[in-house]
Amino acid sequence: MTKTYMQMKPNEIHNKLMKRIPQPEARELKKEQIAKAKQAQKIERLSTFQHKRLWGELLTPLKYELSNARVGARWKGTFELERKRAFNAYIALMERLHNKFDAMQLVRDDDDGTLMTPSEIAREMDIPNKGVHWTDWIPQSKKLEVATLFEQIPHAPKTKRKVPFGRTQRPNTQLKERLLKRTLKELGNEETEQAIEFTGVRADRIKQIKDALKRIEELKPSDAVPHTWHGLSND
Repeated sequence: MTKTYMQMKPNEIHNKLMKRIPQPEARELKKEQIAKAKQAQKIERLSTFQHKRLWGELLTPLKYELSNARVGARWKGTFELERKRAFNAYIALMERLHNKFDAMQLVRDDDDGTLMTPSEIAREMDIPNKGVHWTDWIPQSKKLEVATLFEQIPHAPKTKRKVPFGRTQRPNTQLKERLLKRTLKELGNEETEQAIEFTGVRADRIKQIKDALKRIEELKPSDAVPHTWHGLSND
């Protein structure tokens, strides 16, 4: 199979163009066009990967909770009717949100046509906490309806009561490590700038970052992890 210019290495492109384009200026112009096209392709590939990763981080804990809820709905035993009513309502709500997320992944920015990330859509829709966790996307009224159904299940001895809409995720230490690494890098940059030119505003920001680092260290494997330290709450 013949390689395209986009698949060739620089030396291969050079040798190919030497045969096809004898004029040096025209040949260099063609090389520049190919280089720009390759760079654009690389940026698009990285953008697609980033887009998939960010939506995956939002969807994974939702799928995990949905799977757990389906198991809970199939449980047979005491107060089965009340349990089914609560779990089925919870499942239906999560399934609707899952479908909504699937559609949102195809939404493009009106200005540049790029696929939008969860945080960008959350900002436009004024979703709480920048939409870092799937529970942020559920209206409070709907949460209350489902929570009330679970509270109405009579408590059975030796049975753990289900609490819906927990801000948890499937245990993943990589998310915490990435956040810690990004935050440490930002702290280093801020402290370098502060050493060059001290400002009170920057001093406050450095304190905030250090406080955030403490909260990052305290995060449990199942806690929701924001994309940046700004998403951490003092509550």
